[in-house]
Amino acid sequence: MLKLSTLSSAFFIFLILTLLTTGITKAQTSVPVTITNQGHIMVKAKINGVEGNFVFDTGGGLTMVTKKFASKMEGLHKQDGGYTAFRATGEKLDANLYEASSLVIGTYTEVKPVLTIFDVDFGPIDGLISLMSFKNQVVTLDFENKRLTFETTESFAQRRKKGKTVKLQLEVSRDKALDMFAYFKVNDKLNLQFSIDSGAGNNVYRINAKYMPDLGIDSTDTSKVAVIYKPSEFNPQLKTKIYLANIQSLTLQDAPAVKIENQRVSFVDGLIYDGIVSLNWIGKRITLDLKHSEMIVN
Repeated sequence: MLKLSTLSSAFFIFLILTLLTTGITKAQTSVPVTITNQGHIMVKAKINGVEGNFVFDTGGGLTMVTKKFASKMEGLHKQDGGYTAFRATGEKLDANLYEASSLVIGTYTEVKPVLTIFDVDFGPIDGLISLMSFKNQVVTLDFENKRLTFETTESFAQRRKKGKTVKLQLEVSRDKALDMFAYFKVNDKLNLQFSIDSGAGNNVYRINAKYMPDLGIDSTDTSKVAVIYKPSEFNPQLKTKIYLANIQSLTLQDAPAVKIENQRVSFVDGLIYDGIVSLNWIGKRITLDLKHSEMIVN
């Protein structure tokens, strides 16, 4: 039989291992974020001890670092298998997967995160951190005070009590990528499921071009609709056709107060989702409880 002191030691070790595995914080802490002119939410993080500037990206799916940043790191372990992702435009991306030792943001630590590396130049941006890092940790993004907060059970209860709860639909791909969605009403007519993508920038509203006829928009009417072509950041030879036109309204189904009217939006050819919206316009403070598929809007 184990002595009490041995049991206590064993329990303590188990508790520490559990906290390291889940990444759940026991004290509410926060870190500053900066928001670029394009609306990208930047946070400083360390991967395997190397600090970089990363986009907090709710639509990124898989955490990614640039090849330049990866060259500074040691201790990355390449997995035998890979991962095939599809961008929202349908562009196929084949990714190698790597396991890092840790990803640290302030006092929060994710142990053994899985990431990919791409040979792209994002200037001062070293990569993006996806929702996979927060699947077990409630976080709040405060646009007003520019803070990312790691919530405790108690602090989250207060956020939830004061805010409006929105049900999320999560797309989890092979436990390697994670994206979030919610339902929106377009022109009080179509109820569509949109990806909520903080990595898209500020005030971004994209709708699958196939819904233009249902919304009474004639894509050939040049007096009301403009057409542009946007090249891919990964393969500039690939260009997406985009129609720019006005919609009457866009409303978050579970929080009708979250609404825009008479808005110019992008209707995207070949979009694999019903639509995509940015995060910034939804609320001043957004809390994500991915474990329970909820978003709290304050």
